[in-house]
Amino acid sequence: MPATLPRRLGLALFRLHIENGLAVALGMLTVGAGFYLTAGLSVTVLAYTGALCASIVDQPSRFSLKPPIFAGTIVTTSLISFLAALTGGHAVPLGILIAALSFAAALISAYGRRALGIGVAGILALVIGLTGERETTANALAHTIVFAEGGVAYALFALLMAALLDDRNRRIVLGEALRAFANYLEAKAAAFDPEETHKPTLRALIEAHGVLTESLQVARDMVYAGQMTPQRQRHVEALTALVDCFEQILSSDADLEILRRSTHRHLLRRMRALIADIGSNVEALVIALALSRKDTQPPEHRGPLDAMADEIARISANPPPDPEEEIARAAFQSTHTKLTRAIAQLRRLHIAICGPNAHTAPSDLNFVAFMQQETTSPRVLLAQFHLRSPTMRYAIRLTLAMTTGYAITLLFPNYVHGGWILLTTGLIMRANYSITRQRRNDRLIGTLLGCIVAAALIHFLPGLWPLIGVIFGVGLSHAFATVNYKVTALGASISALLLLHFMYPSVHPLFFERIVDTLIGAALASAFSFLLPSWERRNIPQLVNALIDKDRVFAAQALTRAPAEQDYRMSRRNALDAVSALSAAARRLLDEPRADKRMLAAVNELLNANYLFASDLASVRTALLARAGEFDPAEADGVLSTAREIVLNTLSEDGGARARRPDHLRRRGWSDLPDTAALPFLRRRLLHIERTARNVSALAARTVQDF
Repeated sequence: MPATLPRRLGLALFRLHIENGLAVALGMLTVGAGFYLTAGLSVTVLAYTGALCASIVDQPSRFSLKPPIFAGTIVTTSLISFLAALTGGHAVPLGILIAALSFAAALISAYGRRALGIGVAGILALVIGLTGERETTANALAHTIVFAEGGVAYALFALLMAALLDDRNRRIVLGEALRAFANYLEAKAAAFDPEETHKPTLRALIEAHGVLTESLQVARDMVYAGQMTPQRQRHVEALTALVDCFEQILSSDADLEILRRSTHRHLLRRMRALIADIGSNVEALVIALALSRKDTQPPEHRGPLDAMADEIARISANPPPDPEEEIARAAFQSTHTKLTRAIAQLRRLHIAICGPNAHTAPSDLNFVAFMQQETTSPRVLLAQFHLRSPTMRYAIRLTLAMTTGYAITLLFPNYVHGGWILLTTGLIMRANYSITRQRRNDRLIGTLLGCIVAAALIHFLPGLWPLIGVIFGVGLSHAFATVNYKVTALGASISALLLLHFMYPSVHPLFFERIVDTLIGAALASAFSFLLPSWERRNIPQLVNALIDKDRVFAAQALTRAPAEQDYRMSRRNALDAVSALSAAARRLLDEPRADKRMLAAVNELLNANYLFASDLASVRTALLARAGEFDPAEADGVLSTAREIVLNTLSEDGGARARRPDHLRRRGWSDLPDTAALPFLRRRLLHIERTARNVSALAARTVQDF
C-alpha cells in the first residue's frame, strides 16, 4: 500500500507524545490567560513557574495515578521554592538545601520514572526559588502561595483533560502498539530478504521486538485500567488480538535460519513481500483507529498465500535429493502455515478495531495482573541504603556534582550563574553512564539553539508576545521528552529563559553566559559519572540469569498441551520482557568507556539464539491450538512431557555444564524420523527446541563467565 501524504501525516500526528505536548501547551495557555486577566503580568509569570513544575509530571498514564502524583509534586515543589527563597544569600543553609534535595531527588528514582519526574520538578523549583533577590519571610510566603496556585490550576486543567480524553488516550496507546508492530514487521521483512546480511537484520529485528514489547506494556497499563465499559472492552479485545497476531508472526521465525540457507530464494522473497504487506495493513489500522473509522475493509492475502502454496507444492513434487532439501521444503510449508494463521489473527484484529459491534474480552483472564504494579512502600527506599545499590551510588554522585556546582558559583559569582549550572547538572546526570553521556550531548546542542531562539524572540517580539514562546517551549519539551532529548532541551531552554526574562529582565543575561553555565554543568555531570560508577556490564550476569529463569517458566507453559491461559500469557510476557531488558542493557553497554566488543558480541549472540528459541516455543503453542483435533491427547502429552523435562533440565544446568557446548551441535534432521512415527510434526519441532535450548543455555553460561 503506497504511503500517501495524508497517510504519512496521520501516522505522524496520531502519536502519544505529540498529543501530550499539545495538551500541556494548552494547559499552560489556559493557566496563563486566567491569571493575566485576573491578576496582571507579575502574578502570571510567578504562577507560570508553579504550573511549569507541575506540568513536568503530566505524563501519559492511567487516570488513577494522576491526582496523587500532582498533589505530591505541588506540595514538594512549593516547599522547595519557599526554602530556596529564604536561604538565598546564605551560603551554608542554601548549600545544605541543595545537597539534601539532590540526594532525595536521586534516591526516589528507585520508585521508577514517575518518581524521577518529581525529582526533576523539585530541582527546577529550587532553581526558580534561588534565581531572584533574597526575600523576606513574608514575601517568600506570598510568592510561594502564587506558585502553588499556578500548580494547582494546571493540575485541575490536566485532570479535566485526562478525564475528557480518557478514551482517546487509550486509543492512542493502542495505536502506538500497532505502530511498533508495523515497525517490527518491517524489520522482519528485511530478515526474510535473501539479499540482506543475516546477522544485522536479525539484530534489527530483535531491537524492533524490544520496542514492541515496551509499547505493549504501556498499552496494557492504560487499556486494562478502570471499569470495563463496552468501549474499553473493544480496546481490550483489540490489544489481545494484537498480542496473539504478534505471537503467530513470531512463530514464523522458528525456521528462519533453514529458510535462508535454502536454494529457493524466490520463495523467501515472496514471504518477505507478504510480511511487508501485513505491516502496511497494520499501519492502515493505526489510521482507522485515529479516525474511529468502521468502513475499512479487512485485509485480503488469499492470492499471495495460494501462489506460495502452489510453488511449495511444485518444488515438493519430486523426491528431495538430500536431507537438507527435505528439511527446507518442510520449513517453507510450516512457515506458510504460520503466516496463514497470522493473517487470520490480523483479520480478528481488524474486526476488533473496525468492526461495527463491540467485542467482549475473554472473561477468564485477570487483566490487572498484566499491568505494571506501582508501589510507594518505604521498603523500596530502605533497600537502597548500601553502596552496592546503583541508586545510592547515583544519589552520592548527583549530590557531590550539585554541591560542586554550587561551590563554583560562590567562587566566581560574577562569571557564572548557579541556578543554570545546577539545572543543567541535575537534568543531565542519570544513574546510567550511557544515558548521561547522550543527554550531555543533546543538552549542549539544545541549549545553544534555545538561547538563540529566546534571544531572537525577546529582540524581535514586542511586549508580552514572547510569552507565547514559553507555551510553545513547554509543549515542545513535553512532546519529545521520551523521543528526542535534544528537542526537549531546546524547548526547555526557550521556556526557562523567557520566564527568567519576564521575572528579572535586568538581572539575567541570555546568551553567552547561559552557554558557559551549560558547559560547566555538563562537565560536572560527565566528570562525576566516573565516581562510584554503576557500569552496565556489572548488571549483565544478573540479566542473563533472569532471562534463563523466565525462559524456563515460558518453556514449561509452552510445552504443555493445554496450559492455563492466564499462566501461559503471563509467562510469555515475562520472557519477552526479559529479552527487552537484556537488549536495552546491551545498547547502553556500547556507550560505556572501555567497552569490550567481544563481550558485547557474546550478548548479541545470546539474544539472537534466545529470540529463535522464543519463536520455537511460540510455534509449538500455535500448532497445538490450530491442530488440536489431529493429536491424540495421551500421545501428545507424552512427547511434550519428555521434551519439557529435557528443556527444563538443560536450562537448569550449572554454569560449567552449560558452557561445555560443542562448537557444532548435531542437528537431528526431520528425515531421521520414520513417517509412521506418532505425531511426526510435533516430534520434529520438539527436537529442534531441545537443540535450541541447549544452545541458549550454553551461550548464557559463557556470557556470565565472560562478564
